[in-house]
Amino acid sequence: MNRWEFSHGIVGVNAPSWLTYEVHRPYFDGAESPATVIQARSAVLAARRFENPSPGALRFGMTMPASYRRLLVQESRLTAYRATVPTDLPDELASPAWRRMTGAYRRHAELDQLDRSGLAHWLVAVCLPAAVLEVVPEDLDPAACQDQVTAAVQAARAAALFGSEGLSERTTAAYRVLADHPAPTVAHVQAVAGWGYLLARHAGDDSAAPLFLGRARELLKDIAGELTRFTHTVLTARLALREVMYAERQRDFGSARALLADIRASVAELTAPDGDDELVLLETRRRLLDRHLEIAVRTGDTAAERAAVEEGVALDPWDVKIRMQAAQAHERAGEHEQALAGYLHAARLGPFGTGFALLRAADRARELGHTEFARVLNERAFRAAPRAGATRDALVDACRRDGDRPLAELTERAATRDRERPYANNWHYRMYASYFNLGESESPGLYARLPSLAYEFAERGAERGAERAEVNWQRLMPPAFRGNLIRESGLTEFAVDHPADLPGHLRTPRWNRLCEWLDDFDGQGPERQQQVAMVLYRLGFAKLVLELIPAVPVDRLRTPAELRLHHWRDLVRYVASVGTRVAAPETSFAIAEHPACPTHLRFVIAVVAVVFHARETRSLEEATRWREIGARALEELLADPDRSPFEKMMAESRFYRSVSFVPFLARDRGWLARDMDRAEELARAVPAEGPYQEFLKRENLRACVESRSKECYAFGEDERGDRLVAEALALDPYEPKTHIEVAEGLLRRDLPREAADSYLRTARLGPVSTAFGYASAGECFRRAGRPVLAEDCYLQALRLDPYAISAARGWAAVGAANGMGELARTYLADLEAWGAARLAARRERP
Repeated sequence: MNRWEFSHGIVGVNAPSWLTYEVHRPYFDGAESPATVIQARSAVLAARRFENPSPGALRFGMTMPASYRRLLVQESRLTAYRATVPTDLPDELASPAWRRMTGAYRRHAELDQLDRSGLAHWLVAVCLPAAVLEVVPEDLDPAACQDQVTAAVQAARAAALFGSEGLSERTTAAYRVLADHPAPTVAHVQAVAGWGYLLARHAGDDSAAPLFLGRARELLKDIAGELTRFTHTVLTARLALREVMYAERQRDFGSARALLADIRASVAELTAPDGDDELVLLETRRRLLDRHLEIAVRTGDTAAERAAVEEGVALDPWDVKIRMQAAQAHERAGEHEQALAGYLHAARLGPFGTGFALLRAADRARELGHTEFARVLNERAFRAAPRAGATRDALVDACRRDGDRPLAELTERAATRDRERPYANNWHYRMYASYFNLGESESPGLYARLPSLAYEFAERGAERGAERAEVNWQRLMPPAFRGNLIRESGLTEFAVDHPADLPGHLRTPRWNRLCEWLDDFDGQGPERQQQVAMVLYRLGFAKLVLELIPAVPVDRLRTPAELRLHHWRDLVRYVASVGTRVAAPETSFAIAEHPACPTHLRFVIAVVAVVFHARETRSLEEATRWREIGARALEELLADPDRSPFEKMMAESRFYRSVSFVPFLARDRGWLARDMDRAEELARAVPAEGPYQEFLKRENLRACVESRSKECYAFGEDERGDRLVAEALALDPYEPKTHIEVAEGLLRRDLPREAADSYLRTARLGPVSTAFGYASAGECFRRAGRPVLAEDCYLQALRLDPYAISAARGWAAVGAANGMGELARTYLADLEAWGAARLAARRERP
């Protein structure tokens, strides 16, 4: 598989899912990758020890808590890998090693004690403590634990209990089986030393820690003659690490440093006898170095700190902790640019500390004057840890500094835990709840509530006359909107093809009502079907609309309601095809010629036809013909005494804005200006009453101003165009597309650094054009000489769209800025080879 395929189409919270997968792969499926961090190789060694069992063989000394696996899944969003026991992982996702573990787990009751020990420690290594406790459901007999193999089984139970419960009564009891009356074995040395460490690190009273650490040292002396030099040195090093930790907590840094220096010197002379023990040695060196670095920091030894950081990065380049330590060293030295790069690098290696790293990166970015980039990082930190007070407060402060009170308030609500609706802590859900389950969208953007508005129309449908169409909003969201929104949010349970497939715990009362309407869809009349179909389309169920409403030849349609329904179906078909082979709305064109077609429907279709021919066929003749049809329909609408001034002025404004494509195609500047002058005049003057009409007026004015800006840019009137874009932005600051237009205006003035900020606003306001916003910001930062910022933006674009070749090329160009140059170059080479292979295969098809 290509590395991006390991994402399975899932968008990670802050890093590409494939990157989190590679760095921590043994926890996901039991295998390893070249990028696997040292600590994660514990599972790799455990698998080898199970295959080649030997009493007393060394394993990794450090294990991860149960929360680690949960955080990995949450951050990568690779929920298919969620597991509490080995059998939870689908067989098609499991590596051969994981399948062997699963087989052993299924027959664990039949295993002898040596294999049972190997399996239990393997399960500890992959962070499956619940499975360990099934294999070893209760504490073993202390007398039986005098045997080394049985003691190792009990030690695995104790480690699993601590990993899942902390220093609980059960954990204490499990360790005391081994620590109170230990035998002189390797298993007991490690268990007793481990218990002393836990008391020193986690107990309220650590006074007993020296007793157990001393007991472990005596045990080690007793068996020294039975051990190889390698095993004895590693055990001595592990015990020394426990003693160093206790000395640190007593603030006896002199003793800690001396003891650590001695044992580091001993380990430096070691040579591992085989590949398995090479992993043990690697982990030992990494842990010793980590303590050495921490003591150097606490004692203010900057030179030792810098040397340790350099050594640590070389030893374990994929480790989040050493990357964090490197960034902190730069920050303490006032090296803000290097600190920013370091924190960005650390944040993508997670899962521990992702939110913290992003907050520190945001602070460094703000210190360097990159305020919009800092705001983006604050938002990413909040999405990584939405219930953490620090991420909430930082984002609220950032919003308030920008004068963005609505999103500050939204952040505070999203940070409040909702036990009945856990998805409500999700940023994207809060912004666009209407698109997920007809919930209440909290984004102030114009288009955040479109599905809910459609639902409200359908709910009141019985009160509405069939002959008169209510003035509606113009925006049709792109077909990919719902899919992008769900992917970016990580709320994949909402990814259904039919409303009835949405799980009950995700539904709102409105959603249940929609499902009731669908249950009786075939029995409803065409007007009611159209109302429900409009809700479905606004939610993103375009395919379902086409399935529910079979195509019917136009000459078989009889009533205005049938004509309106099939025009809507045809419009959905056309919009859903944009970006592929466009499906021309020929049915709608035929409906406009139908003798039963109402004037308003003919008017709407004519306007659509002008836009279609201008954009797709570029036929001035066809666009002109449809403009004339629309003009005649408009005359009838304006003469209708039953229509309100609001309806008439909105219709005329929309007409002139849309049909201005005709003079644009003809390159007639004067005619175009007259059309747009009239559209704008009416858009500003329309008399709106009530919130809904105010919404429609604002939406129409924003669209009109946006069109006028394009008119200006097309004819070289850039300054006026920029003013109009600024007005469009003021009408809806939360519209991503407008920020793209702002960025394009800045680029026309050769201001790439400023344009980058506008593209970043596009990215953070998504999900329309999120990946595009990041990739474009990356290009602008690159042009502006800001490679650290560019590198992060390119990688974020690839997080969202792993096939974005321009972002991959950009990342390869600046990847070295954040220490990932080789990975970036490899990714680009693989992506280009994949693309070339697909192109070649396509050409070979008959």
